[in-house]
Formats: sequence, structure tokens, C-alpha cells
Amino acid sequence: MPNKSKSISDDELYASSRFFVYHVKMYVETLIWLKEHPRPENWDTVRNAILEDHLVHARVLINFISGPSAKNKPRNTDVFATNYFYESINIFAPIPDPFLINQAKNIGGQLVHLTINSTKLKSEQEWPIYEIANKLILALKEFLRVVPETKLTENIKNESLLLLENLFIPPIHYLEKPST
Repeated sequence: MPNKSKSISDDELYASSRFFVYHVKMYVETLIWLKEHPRPENWDTVRNAILEDHLVHARVLINFISGPSAKNKPRNTDVFATNYFYESINIFAPIPDPFLINQAKNIGGQLVHLTINSTKLKSEQEWPIYEIANKLILALKEFLRVVPETKLTENIKNESLLLLENLFIPPIHYLEKPST
């Protein structure tokens, strides 16, 4: 059965794939940087900025792969993984992993807003970046495995897969927080 989640033209999907690979590249490169730069005891502005950037890209990719929902209400211009399959038999379904969706919500609610509901100062928040990576990377690979290349900018599929395939994620669940 075709996926009629939203009407986006093939030209728009093609163009948006350039932004997809940008988010994948930034997500992967910031994850590598964080792995190579353990959290110091003292304040580290650069590391905090890279961690926050990493989390924002994680949120974008989680929302993309999870698809629209009551909690993830789309704007008219939002693109989701399911949009790439609107005329195909359902060979791809959204990947609504509860852990990932909760992390995207936490990133949106705790990191990118100034709110009285924050549980901790931004520099004291802990983020399970490797657990997010383990789940998110598998979901992104599944999308890339089945997405029609005709809907992607040239070489985006291979470039994205190469970035994800060469990434080593520690098998531990490591809580990460910006330096204080």
C-alpha cells in the first residue's frame, strides 16, 4: 500500500536529501569528536558547543526517522523518511523507538529552550549519546538500505552509508554531560 503521509514532490525530496546528508555528517563527526575529547573537570566552551550541536543533529535525525506523530507534529515543510516512499509498496515504516523519541523530546525540551522546567543547568545535564547512537545509526542504515536512489541527490546514499559504516560506537551506555 502506498504511503500517503504527505505530498512532497520528487524534486523537493531530491533537494532535501542534501540536508539529510549534512545532518548525518554533522552527527557522525561530532560523535567522533566527543569520543576523542573526554569531558574535562573544568568548563569547556568548545566541547559544550559541540555536544549541544551533536544533540540537535540527533534530534533532527530521530524526528526524520520516527515520522510524524501526535507528539512530533510536522510543519508543512517538514520531510520525514516515510515521504521517500509515498508511491512505493510499504517497504519502509517509521521507526518509532520509544527511547529515541523520548531523547528527542528531552533535547527539544531541556536543551534548546530556556524554561523553568529544566531539571538541571545545561552544563550539568547528562545525555546517553552512545545509546542514542547505537539505536539511531541502525535506523538510519535501514532507511538508506531501502530508499530509492532516484529520490536522492547523486551519491548521497553511498556517502551517508560510508559515514555510518565506518563509525565505531562503544558498546557501553555512557552518560555524557557538558563540562561544568
